[in-house]
Amino acid sequence: MKPVQRQRLIWAGLMITLATTLWTALHDEEADTVQVAAAQHRVVAAQTTRTQAGSVKHSDTPMLDMRQLQRTPWQDSEHNLFSHAQIVAQAELPEQPIVQQAMEIPPVPFTYAGKLEDHGQYTVFLSMGDKNMSVKTGDTVGDWKVKEIDANRMILSYQPLRADVPLLIGEHH
Repeated sequence: MKPVQRQRLIWAGLMITLATTLWTALHDEEADTVQVAAAQHRVVAAQTTRTQAGSVKHSDTPMLDMRQLQRTPWQDSEHNLFSHAQIVAQAELPEQPIVQQAMEIPPVPFTYAGKLEDHGQYTVFLSMGDKNMSVKTGDTVGDWKVKEIDANRMILSYQPLRADVPLLIGEHH
């Protein structure tokens, strides 16, 4: 299909959509005015029925008794959300201590693979599953931060608990 034909089809579809939308909107307005007119007719008929003498109704439209629609206030203060007594009762409850679960430091997920010393700075090679990485002091891997590296050990900090965990990386004397 050529681009010009495609554009014409798109424009035709757009015009059909706009025409349908306009027709629907006009049709809805006509239906609304018919409903409003019918409601006004019922109100006028109800008013004329009330003003006529006797209890004989001359309209087929049933009257709406507003007294049947009104509810009596709910007196049950125990279940009333806006009752003052309930607020006072909740304030008088003794505070219960909040029980927190003690979080434990998970095991270090890294395996020491080697280290490199360059002018007194260490680069440590770690593996985690099938991933290999090199870290220096200050690097962060997941929830773990490398705080310190020396010749024999590396200090990792578990960030959610701010707890330090040593990892041996050299010869232990």
